[in-house]
Amino acid sequence: MTTTSAPVSSAHTHRRRIPKWDKVVTGVCLALVVMVAIWLMSLTAILAMGADPCEPESPCMELVGHGMQVSLLGTVAVLVIGLGCVIIAAITRRTWMFIWALATLLLLPVPLAVGSDIVKHASELSTVTPSHP
Repeated sequence: MTTTSAPVSSAHTHRRRIPKWDKVVTGVCLALVVMVAIWLMSLTAILAMGADPCEPESPCMELVGHGMQVSLLGTVAVLVIGLGCVIIAAITRRTWMFIWALATLLLLPVPLAVGSDIVKHASELSTVTPSHP
């Protein structure tokens, strides 16, 4: 018994073209992503002022450093992952590219918010006075 199957040629697959409006909206979103990322990273430097009430070599200083690292590295991670997703969307053409660029733009403030919250808790830690019995 012989079975035959029709050959499937990958040359005949139809790839969806990326519409011009998707490219334009993605380009605008990515330009905004770059500007917002630069602005947020410069705001991270302001987090260093959270160490003003801290005593040298205290746990407060370490927490301020952790907050700044979360802010900077988180911003870089969001950029790398977001731009990677835009590139993958452009190659595979399964989703619109602008969705990933917009998601990257919307997620950029999250690391700064988390890092500033860590710094806020560190400054509260330094202002708490130990209770004397």
